[in-house]
Amino acid sequence: MPRLLVLCGLLVCAQCSTQVFAQATSVKPGINDAFQNPNPDEFVKRFEIESREVFQQRQKIVDASRIERGTIIADIGAGTGLFTRLFSERVGERGRVVAVDIAQPFLDHIKSTSLELGQQKVETVLSTADSVELPENSIDVAFICDTYHHFEFPQKVMTSVHRALKPGGRLIVVDFQRIEGESTPWVLGHVRAGQKVVEEEIKQCGFRRVGERAGILRENYFVMFQKLQPSDGLKTSLVPGTGNVDELTGAPEGPRPGGRIVFDITSPSKPGEINPGLERAARVLNLYGAEGLKADDVQITLVLHGDAATAALNDKTPESADVVKNANLELIAELNRLGVEILVCGQTLARKKIAHAEISDGVVIATSAMTALMNRQNEGFALMRVQ
Repeated sequence: MPRLLVLCGLLVCAQCSTQVFAQATSVKPGINDAFQNPNPDEFVKRFEIESREVFQQRQKIVDASRIERGTIIADIGAGTGLFTRLFSERVGERGRVVAVDIAQPFLDHIKSTSLELGQQKVETVLSTADSVELPENSIDVAFICDTYHHFEFPQKVMTSVHRALKPGGRLIVVDFQRIEGESTPWVLGHVRAGQKVVEEEIKQCGFRRVGERAGILRENYFVMFQKLQPSDGLKTSLVPGTGNVDELTGAPEGPRPGGRIVFDITSPSKPGEINPGLERAARVLNLYGAEGLKADDVQITLVLHGDAATAALNDKTPESADVVKNANLELIAELNRLGVEILVCGQTLARKKIAHAEISDGVVIATSAMTALMNRQNEGFALMRVQ
């Protein structure tokens, strides 16, 4: 407890939103002496055995981490590379696993074993006692398993993790439960702080607690955080000026290559304004662009029918005092250029007595919205309604 009080007294405010602890001395001197020049083969026998809970439950831990294909994940305190190898199987061709450790022999071991397994998406980084030494905004997920209690300068390390995560990036921490009267003497003597203290320290470094995965571990806890990120303002990339997005490039469920979307659009266009369905399509493209992807990494079909059909009208109708220029035409042309398919329902045109000649360039007249939506969904397109 006295050490914790000293830590709290050292808290200072940084100019950014993250709070930084100015730790001049180690909170657990000597805890990493065994890792000054470790023999990886000896530690494999200690770390990768069934009696160690995180090894026994390794697949459940990886599953609970929900690592998407294309993820860049840092395995911090990678040790013998147990989770580095497992995550490498999950990240796919576009993803990477960055093994981070303070011991070069561990990193050399990870390099050699990864090459033997044909895992080409593994990199290694030598960290220091107070920094993970990763570039700013370079990773989507930071994974710290049975390592946090080895941080001699936890606030400095976690501040460097915060800096390395992309906007909205996730942090996963697995560590020993330290409970007075319940934990083993080894845990009580080896582990500096319990879960509640650890969570508070992490939150003070610019993270929000997301939740905990219960039922996986008994001796350890599994808790998730997300980087607190003040918005840098809405931006556009592929479609300038329309469909602005907040570029949360490290947050989960981002765009992936190969996406297929069909928009069922019935929402009308207000005079002088862009149709919400067309704007939604621009927003999807800008999300892809923010991720560094191209327009052809996603297939988009827009189906305009009902009151939304007027968004497809050209400006070739006779001029009159009550005619308002169609504000959608420039966006239709831009979406066309980026490969978006725009359809208008032929049955709607007939019912509304809209001549085919009144439909803008870049818009295809389909037999019907019903059949167009059915066809695209049968082709594997996800349906999104804009009503």
